Amino acid sequence: MSNNFCDSHTEESTSLKTPQVDKSYLNNLRILVVDDNIDCLYLVKVIFEDYQAQVKTCSSVDEAIEAIEESKPDVLISDICMQGKDGYSLIRSIRRKEAKIGGFLPALALTGYVYPQARTKAFEAGFQEVIFKPFDPDQLVAEVAKLTRLRYSSINKQTFLLNSVSVIENAQRVSINTKKIVNCQCIN
Repeated sequence: MSNNFCDSHTEESTSLKTPQVDKSYLNNLRILVVDDNIDCLYLVKVIFEDYQAQVKTCSSVDEAIEAIEESKPDVLISDICMQGKDGYSLIRSIRRKEAKIGGFLPALALTGYVYPQARTKAFEAGFQEVIFKPFDPDQLVAEVAKLTRLRYSSINKQTFLLNSVSVIENAQRVSINTKKIVNCQCIN
């Protein structure tokens, strides 16, 4: 019999289970990935292309803003710490433009910043989710799927399938980190 707490639990019982996402759910999803690390850009691109998503990569904030002007993505995944302008300036720029002309681009911060205030600062800047590097690819895919449901439920007010389970949404007024109240579907 083990006296050590860690020895008394199996790896399976202590590991976190990340929900699996049906590959067809992200089919043709347009994802913009912004990072000045080419390896990270490639990794995220490969992960989402496996789900048949359309992935555009940019290595700077200015390049990302130009890409958004050309063809608005469904989801933004951005690093925080980049040369020159950072991910905070990117998301603030996007949120300012949305406040003027409308629209909403769900955004996930993918960052190596792991200090306690990193999540709060990212949320205040306008991101809806934060994932720390190194990351679990399944968790990244699951979070992007959740963000996609938020975007489409606020636009189309439909029922979506995730993990082959129908999610019925109730219309409610919710705040989406833009300090603006919008009518959208609340997904439990």
